[in-house]
Amino acid sequence: MKSIILQMHEELIAHKKTINEFITHSHQVADEIRDTNSTITTNFNVAQQIANDLQADIDQHKEDLLYGIPYSLKDLISTKGLKTTGGSAFLKDYIPPYNATIYESLSKDYGILVGKSNNDEFGLGGTGLHSAFGVVHNIHDRKRIVGGSSSGSVNEVAAGMVPFSIGTDTGDSVRRPASFTGVVGFKPSYGLISRFGVLPYAPSMDHLGIVASYVADIAIVAQSVIKYDERDYTSQVMKDHDFFHNLTSIKKIKFTIIEGVDGYLSREEQQAYLGLIEKLKKAGHEIISAKIDLQVQKALILIYRIITFAEACSCYANMTGIHFGLNNGGKDYEDVLLKSRTSGFGRQLKRRFTIGAYITKTENFEPIYQRSKKIRTYFNNITNDILKQCDALLLPGASSIAPTIESLSKGTYRTTLADDLLLLANFGGMPSITIPFTKIQNMPFGINVTCKQFEDQKTLNIAYTLECMVTPEAKHE
Repeated sequence: MKSIILQMHEELIAHKKTINEFITHSHQVADEIRDTNSTITTNFNVAQQIANDLQADIDQHKEDLLYGIPYSLKDLISTKGLKTTGGSAFLKDYIPPYNATIYESLSKDYGILVGKSNNDEFGLGGTGLHSAFGVVHNIHDRKRIVGGSSSGSVNEVAAGMVPFSIGTDTGDSVRRPASFTGVVGFKPSYGLISRFGVLPYAPSMDHLGIVASYVADIAIVAQSVIKYDERDYTSQVMKDHDFFHNLTSIKKIKFTIIEGVDGYLSREEQQAYLGLIEKLKKAGHEIISAKIDLQVQKALILIYRIITFAEACSCYANMTGIHFGLNNGGKDYEDVLLKSRTSGFGRQLKRRFTIGAYITKTENFEPIYQRSKKIRTYFNNITNDILKQCDALLLPGASSIAPTIESLSKGTYRTTLADDLLLLANFGGMPSITIPFTKIQNMPFGINVTCKQFEDQKTLNIAYTLECMVTPEAKHE
């Protein structure tokens, strides 16, 4: 099966390449794509030192697939001794005193961190346009967005700077930009990857996600990072997570599609989506339709915003500028907080925090926030009922190819229900993955698969089956 990580590992074991050569290549690509603004902080000097130390023991680690493999982390993930900015000017000089669990896991498996990826400020974006460190430009067309908030991570993988990267996904922040850049973006079931040491957005919907070029690469990394962590109170136990060795194609899959969702796609994207459905039928897979009141589904994005904005406002109450972060001085506590936040927070962040503060006011908490949580449960029930009737829910990876930065700045581009349906997996904590399947106007466009909670192996196997169908080189060699 096609895997960039496996190929690199085999080259190391056969002594055809050295770890230093991989790090040097990552550095070269990082320099070549500097104009895309994908990386906030590089770690190449330290990476080269680690590479030198690991190279001597390569023959003792033939089974360690991540040994000496370079990767990047979204800059929401704490790294001791290395800046973690969150994409915010408020933390532009912040160096954490501890490591996130996921960074520790990858380090124990001998992966080598080469950089921290750019992202929308504290993950509160959706476009890659809201970082204090600048707009992230799509690697395939600098005039287009990458999508967010894990914009830097998907760009770095798409450019070949790293074979995998770790992002976060609260609504679609790994999966939708994966569609826009032609990579694979996987969000496991809620709680399977520890969020300890990760700057939050909305803890009830936050997931760490994996970005890579092929499904097999995702499976290899998932084996390393999916594990129980007592430091994360939402952490879940999954006994069998040998995802790579259990990765296989499935002869017959029963997919559910949402009736009418194709009407929310752009014309060429609609043709590609419907064409894939016909191709699946011809290959012997079963396609059934689920009819959902699409007017009701329009509430999806509203419920998402209400819950996440409220949680985000609460999560960042500690950003005062007194204990850590930007401190612009002042005559008292409130004055320091006001001055530091005014200059340290971006416009999008201020907007969402203001709405979140309004929602959590005593008189609004029950009629707005609590009611929204009940509607979220309603959506979860709908999704679970659909998944009881099939193996997987099949959705477009987005409503269109990546829009232009200009169309967003002028307000001429709007997301549609085809984008919003990706939120369902975050509402219910379900495993969800987007893989590339076609190009339109020379830009990537992906397809998304969502399964029942904790059916992560099945999700990967279905995605691999689709990948083999649309990407012939991904098949068993």
